[in-house]
Amino acid sequence: MNLLNSKGVSLLALITLASTGASGSEGDVDYRHYAMEAVGAHMQAIVKILRQEVPHSEHLSLHANAIADMARIAPVLFPEGSQGREALPAIWEQPKDFAERLDEFHSAAEAFKNAAASGDPAMIGSAIGALGQSCKDCHDSYREE
Repeated sequence: MNLLNSKGVSLLALITLASTGASGSEGDVDYRHYAMEAVGAHMQAIVKILRQEVPHSEHLSLHANAIADMARIAPVLFPEGSQGREALPAIWEQPKDFAERLDEFHSAAEAFKNAAASGDPAMIGSAIGALGQSCKDCHDSYREE
């Protein structure tokens, strides 16, 4: 059974949206929440690897790449009208500063991705510290804890 119509739209997605009655902003809030939760889960997995609590050092680059990908899409996760959950109103009240924080996150994520690919422990240690700090800096001002 083909679940795509002639325009490539998933009929299942349309049915789900119609039946849930989710508005665009509710959907945006939920999507942002799950995307940022994914970043957090990758960070937790990275910490387990770096602390050698799991024998999966070969997965480090996978997690680093995923965070870099998520950092790339982070700016579109906060559209106007999507206030809610942990996102503080300051995001939309101070858009220039918030955009700078997202740029810092993206730069730190790319640096960590490169460090993970290098395999250099000193580079990895420095880069994960900077990545964690970029997350903290943004959360301190723009996320309700």
